[in-house]
Amino acid sequence: MSQTALPEDDYIIGASQQEILRLGQQHAIWRERALAGWRRAGLKPGMTVLDIGCGPGHASFDLAQLVGPSGKVIAVDQSALFLDAVNAGAKQRGLINIETVKSDLGQLVLPDNSVDMIWSRWVLSFLPHPQGLFERLQTALKPGGRFIAHEYGHYETFGFFPADPVQDRFIAAVKKSWRAFGGEPNIAKQLPALCRRVGWTTEFMTPHIFTTRPGELVWEWPVGWLKSDGIDRLVELGFLSAEDAERFHTIMQERAADPDSVLTTPMVIEVIARRKDEG
Repeated sequence: MSQTALPEDDYIIGASQQEILRLGQQHAIWRERALAGWRRAGLKPGMTVLDIGCGPGHASFDLAQLVGPSGKVIAVDQSALFLDAVNAGAKQRGLINIETVKSDLGQLVLPDNSVDMIWSRWVLSFLPHPQGLFERLQTALKPGGRFIAHEYGHYETFGFFPADPVQDRFIAAVKKSWRAFGGEPNIAKQLPALCRRVGWTTEFMTPHIFTTRPGELVWEWPVGWLKSDGIDRLVELGFLSAEDAERFHTIMQERAADPDSVLTTPMVIEVIARRKDEG
């Protein structure tokens, strides 16, 4: 399977009401890290922030509250289901400063010098041609504006202890699925080069990784995805055998019942880059 296409409104993980709930829990777990990153990137009231691959808008809502009524969030996603959730959530929260845009990031075009900050989380690894997106984002970002991303940089850190050989086959299937659709699972390591090619200077990088045990909140971040759709989605797409999927489900149950088991999450790398001032 190579360069396979998904339906226009779909994406490789799947867009569904269950996924909206899972992404809400995921954002709650990662929210403190996101808030700290936005502070490092200089987020201020009155800014216009572009949230690319916004999903159902959990980060967009926080950003909209932080930039305040004089600021704006432009929330972009290719899933109509997710954008409906963004619009409904904004209305429920009384947020009138979120603009939704339905677009594949491969075709996204924005006015020149129209945004102060660009936020990306677990999006760029799925793009077949990220350099093209960066060239278009470069014109949209104002001089002196910043780009901040939380993207996977070393997915291989993901796994249970005690380990099982099926984990390696699962991780290989995840990476194969990304690359079959033209993406790159460890895209964060390439971001400084992508930024440099469009004239942005990388100012900050740091890894984010959790180590967690059964019963803890963070345990539910990766395990929740695996339980809800992650493993079976790989079988559906043809990247993992049904036998390995059944074995991995069994491993999850065994590790969850073992008080001595440990789970390490896939490494995320935070990257902050800045567009140079004009003149």
